[in-house]
Amino acid sequence: MKTQRTQELGELGELAFRELASAAGGVRAVRSAIARRTFAAVRLGVGPAVLPTQLMHDAIAAGTYASIVAACSGAAKAVGALTGGDAVIEDDPRPSPSHTTRGAQTIAVLHGLIGDDMEKTARVLAYPMSIRVDGRPVVPKYRALAAAFPDAGAHLVLFMHGLVETESAWRLGGRPTYGERLDSEADTTSIFLRYNTGRRIATNGADLSDLLEQLVQAWPVRVHRITLVGHSMGGLVSRSAAHHAAESGRRWVDLLTDVFTLGTPHLGAPLAHGVHVATAALALAPETRPFANLLARRSAGVRDLIHGSITEAEGHASYADGFDVGIAADISVPEGVRHHHASAVVTGNPRHPVGIFVGDGLVRTDSAGGRNKLRNIGLRPDDGLAINNAHHFTLLNDERVYGWMRRALVGDKATNASG
Repeated sequence: MKTQRTQELGELGELAFRELASAAGGVRAVRSAIARRTFAAVRLGVGPAVLPTQLMHDAIAAGTYASIVAACSGAAKAVGALTGGDAVIEDDPRPSPSHTTRGAQTIAVLHGLIGDDMEKTARVLAYPMSIRVDGRPVVPKYRALAAAFPDAGAHLVLFMHGLVETESAWRLGGRPTYGERLDSEADTTSIFLRYNTGRRIATNGADLSDLLEQLVQAWPVRVHRITLVGHSMGGLVSRSAAHHAAESGRRWVDLLTDVFTLGTPHLGAPLAHGVHVATAALALAPETRPFANLLARRSAGVRDLIHGSITEAEGHASYADGFDVGIAADISVPEGVRHHHASAVVTGNPRHPVGIFVGDGLVRTDSAGGRNKLRNIGLRPDDGLAINNAHHFTLLNDERVYGWMRRALVGDKATNASG
C-alpha cells in the first residue's frame, strides 16, 4: 500500500526515465542518418576502404545507445514497481504533487504535451476533470460540496483554464481572481475546475457536461443560473460542453445564460497549424525524421487546436500528419445563451500590422472573435471585448476584462454604484 504522494512522485520519476529512453533513441536515429550520409560522401572519394571504419562506428554507436535506452527503460520499470499499489492519502501528512501549485503545474505541462497517452498508461497522474478547492479535488456530492462551499449560492460561475494550465492560472500576478471578486460583488459562487488538457476537447466537453449535471443535482441550494468562463482552450471546452448538453438533453443547459471565452482560438491557433505542417516537412528527410516523430507525439488536445475543434467528428487526433489540415465545423453555443468573447493584441494600436498578424501572441483576434472571411461560428461583435497592450495570459486577470465581465452579469447600474 502506497500513499498518493509516493505514487505521484514515483510515476513522475517513471515518466522521466521513459522519456529519457525515448530521447536517446531519437538522438541515435539522427546520428545514424547523418553518419550514413557522411560515409556515403566519403566512399565517393576513397571507395570501399571506408567500409570497415563505418561498420566499427555503427557497432560502437549502436551498443552505446542501446545501453542508454536499456538503462533508462530498466530504471523506469524499477521505479514503477517500487511505487505502484493502492493510494492511502491519510497515511502521509505531506501534500501530494497534484495538491501543490508547482507540482500541479508540472503535471499540467505533461498533460498538455502527452495527456492522451498518459490517460492510457498512467495510474494516478491522469486524474479526471474535477472541482478544486485549495488544490484538492471536491467530489460533486452534497456533503462534500456543502463543506467546500459553505456560502453556496444560486448563481454558479465555473472557470475553465487553458492548455498546460491549472486553476491557479486565474491568480495571475498574485491578485484576487475574477471569481473571488464576482463572489464578493455580484453574489455568485465561483467554482474552479482542473482537467487533462491533452485529451480531446470534445471528451473534456462531455466530461464537463456530465460534471455539471451531477453538480446541479447535488448543490446545497437550488441552482438558478450557470455561467461558464474559459481561457484559451477552456473556452472551447465550455462550448463543447454546451453543445454536448443541448444534443443529449441535459437539464443543466437550461440554466446556462452566459459563456465567456477569453483568448479562445475558436477558428484555430496558428502555432498548432504550423506544428502540424512542420511535422510533415521534417518527416521528408532521414536526418530530421526523428524530430518529426517527436512532434507527432503531441497530444490530441493540441491537435484539436488546429481548427478549434469541439466535437468528436472533427479534428486531427488520429489523423496522420501532412500538409492537408482538413476542415472543421462552425458550432456556436445553444440558442438563448449569450456568448461573450474577449481578445487581446500585443500592440498599442489594434490595427497595427503586428497586432493584426500575431494577436495576443498565441491567438489572433479574428479567431478569438470566431469570425473571418471563411468561417463564422455566430458570435456577435457587440458581445466582444478587445484590449490592447496585452498578451494571451493577461486575459487571465485584467481589470478591463473583469469590468466587462461584471457589467455583462449584473449590469452597468450595479457596476457604477460600486465605484
